[in-house]
Amino acid sequence: MGPTPRAPKPKHLGPDYGSQWQDAAMAGVYRHRPPYPEQTFELLHELIGSGAPDTCLDIGAGTGDLARPLAQRLERVDAIEPSAAMVQAGQALQHGRHPSLHWQTAPIEAAELDAPYGLAVAGESLHWTNWDLTLPRIAAVLAPGAVLALVGRGEAFKPWEPELRTLIARYSTNRDFAPYDLVEELETRGHFEVLGRARTDDVAFSQSREDYIDALHSRNGFSRTRMGVVSKVFDAKFRDLLLGHGVQDHVSFDTWAEIVWGRPL
Repeated sequence: MGPTPRAPKPKHLGPDYGSQWQDAAMAGVYRHRPPYPEQTFELLHELIGSGAPDTCLDIGAGTGDLARPLAQRLERVDAIEPSAAMVQAGQALQHGRHPSLHWQTAPIEAAELDAPYGLAVAGESLHWTNWDLTLPRIAAVLAPGAVLALVGRGEAFKPWEPELRTLIARYSTNRDFAPYDLVEELETRGHFEVLGRARTDDVAFSQSREDYIDALHSRNGFSRTRMGVVSKVFDAKFRDLLLGHGVQDHVSFDTWAEIVWGRPL
């Protein structure tokens, strides 16, 4: 008997929904997401072992929220991103054209990779790739002993979140969404072996109310391109919700990053 077939990816992480990241509207508001705390990049740099290449592969780099700061610390960062709009937006941001940063507009499954890498990172992106192709490919280009680090952002609870979840469920274009844990999904399919976890300290963050609303449109299911005129209805309801909680001009909350590293299989 052959090996047991792996379970298919959850439908809400499939290519129909993943294609939203090609929308220029998503790239235009991505900068409103909270930045990763500075400690994130210290922890990632420490994951490169002694004697390993001082190079990093960033999978699904987006606008370079990981790649741009890492390029200031490493000899080379290859930022692989399938959306041309994301790459263009990232190059216009601070350190977006750093000499150590090399952008490539391509899906990770087909990109030209310059192995070996001392580290691979994926910031809120790996779930949109073809795991059966991506994880073995990453494993093949890592230096001996090098790891893949999955990086996510966390935000402190806000009193309006239960009501916001109701709005999200009503207006999201990702009609198949279901709560999930990426690491668990990868582990149960035999794609990833966890070796360690870390969380940065909490960092205070503040942004305008309108930037906070825009930031939600950088999330899957809320591309203004896909929502069309309904996005204005959603924004008005979201704005009223915030006003009802006393949010007049700015939103302030603590943020952090969580890193899970291990071996891609």
